[in-house]
Amino acid sequence: MTACPARSRARRLAAGLLLAALPGLALAQGRPLPLAQPFDPDTMERVDPPPGEPAGRINVDALKAPHPDGIGVLDARQGGFAETLWQGTSAAVARTLIPMLPGAGGSRVLAGLERRLLLTAAPPPEGAREGERPALVELRAERLLAMGEIDGLLTLAKAVPAQASGEMLDRIRRDARLLAGDLAGACADLGRQAAQPADPVQPKLVVLCHLTSGRTLEGNLGLDLLRERKDSDQGFIAAAEVLAGVPAPPADRIRLDEAAALHVAAFAAARLPLPAASLAKAPAVVVRAVALGAGNPPDLRLVAGERAEAAGILPAEVLRSLYLAQTFAPDEMSAPLARAEGAGGRGRALLFRAATDQPDPVIRAQFAAKAIELAAARGEAAAAARLFEPVLLSTRPDTVLAAAAPSFARALFALGKPEAAAKWLDMTRADPAGVKAADRLWPLAAVAGTDPGAEISLAGLAAWRQSLAGLPPETAARRSAVVLGALAGLGAKVPDIAWLETLPLPAGGPRPGLFAMMQAGALDARLGATVLAVLAAVGDTPLDRLDSITLSEAVSALSVVGLGDDARRLAVEAMLANGI
Repeated sequence: MTACPARSRARRLAAGLLLAALPGLALAQGRPLPLAQPFDPDTMERVDPPPGEPAGRINVDALKAPHPDGIGVLDARQGGFAETLWQGTSAAVARTLIPMLPGAGGSRVLAGLERRLLLTAAPPPEGAREGERPALVELRAERLLAMGEIDGLLTLAKAVPAQASGEMLDRIRRDARLLAGDLAGACADLGRQAAQPADPVQPKLVVLCHLTSGRTLEGNLGLDLLRERKDSDQGFIAAAEVLAGVPAPPADRIRLDEAAALHVAAFAAARLPLPAASLAKAPAVVVRAVALGAGNPPDLRLVAGERAEAAGILPAEVLRSLYLAQTFAPDEMSAPLARAEGAGGRGRALLFRAATDQPDPVIRAQFAAKAIELAAARGEAAAAARLFEPVLLSTRPDTVLAAAAPSFARALFALGKPEAAAKWLDMTRADPAGVKAADRLWPLAAVAGTDPGAEISLAGLAAWRQSLAGLPPETAARRSAVVLGALAGLGAKVPDIAWLETLPLPAGGPRPGLFAMMQAGALDARLGATVLAVLAAVGDTPLDRLDSITLSEAVSALSVVGLGDDARRLAVEAMLANGI
């Protein structure tokens, strides 16, 4: 009786050793591993599986290649949105709204959301079909180029399979390389692409690639063809002729109405400065490339840099370096506060240079405060705040700087640092001469202190409205609408009587369809649809001209889908852009 259990245990042990050895044996003999135990541990005999359940059978589903329209370079861990981004959104809606997204509208908050939206890797919207042109990934790439997101665009384009890449993506990639200073890369791509007769840029790029690679004969032949066709792009022809060996003409003899990516590359290769007038109509992404072009004159780079930074596509530190590259006469440096007023970009550069060179922290802070004060009068306080951020953060509140306190408070609100701003605001209130200045800052403080469902301070609102005395009625009404709309969008309770001040506003409002999409997307918690509708509703309209209803709904919709921090920062951006 006792032997049987022992034999049974021995058999189980042997079976265990055999099973442990099976993977190695199977791998050595190249056979698939069984997934079910084929032996009875008591008898050591093979056990036949039940009918219909073959041992060791593996069901394999072929893995599908990811849908090209779902390709991206960010996920939730890298700052992108979640994979559920496009749930509940149809491809038809996405195809219609993506081209309506802002290029360089000036809102850094919205630009950040747009960048995340366009670069996120996520299953595409419902109904997206492979092979449809333009593909959704191409529409995304076009908007990335328009907003100056060159690095992200090139990374995205590299991830798109060759079979999914069309002519539109080829052109976008080409322009991105030209704007990034990668002419060699653009020429290499050109050699792998088929001729596109409908593309007016391709034959010119062929000429440029020949001339810059030493194939002067081929380049001159192509240049002759452009002349024979009476090509109207005299700016490109002038740059190409210089590359071909013709002496450079005087700068004022080169006619170029609107600079494009090709011109940036051609003029840089020819070591010619782009005509300043060519930047007036140029897209912001082209202006950005001019600002970054080391071969361009400092004054041209300064003009381009200010515009690109204001559009949100150039880091503030780059603009700082452009300011410091300017040269000033001794009499300018001896009286920067007086010389800065009315001097435009040069005056702003003068104040920044004076603040940078000044060892005395009090005088340095006064220079910064003056720059912010001048910028606030133009609705550009946020830009000045970004520029002078190192000075703002290194300066501690002190009664000796009481006169600078309102400017510092405004700038710190603009930088999203309400706690630091509150200290300067308290100093402003404590100064009898600063009471009115403190009243003018009430909306910015209210954004920082507003909780959903809380009533706004009617006393604070009344004092702020008193500070608007003397403004034209429509200006005062617009500022009231912006402030109340933003606070309402954040969930604050605004009494009906407070809205009466906004009635002088002229007629106008959001597009009904986009208005409805914002509301519906937010109520259904459809993140992608909501962000898409918000960006499309705002579009390229500057915040100082955006209607207050769209602003309010945008702030509200972002708050509802969990983007409350972005909503608050957008509210502050809009207030500052409107001179508040």
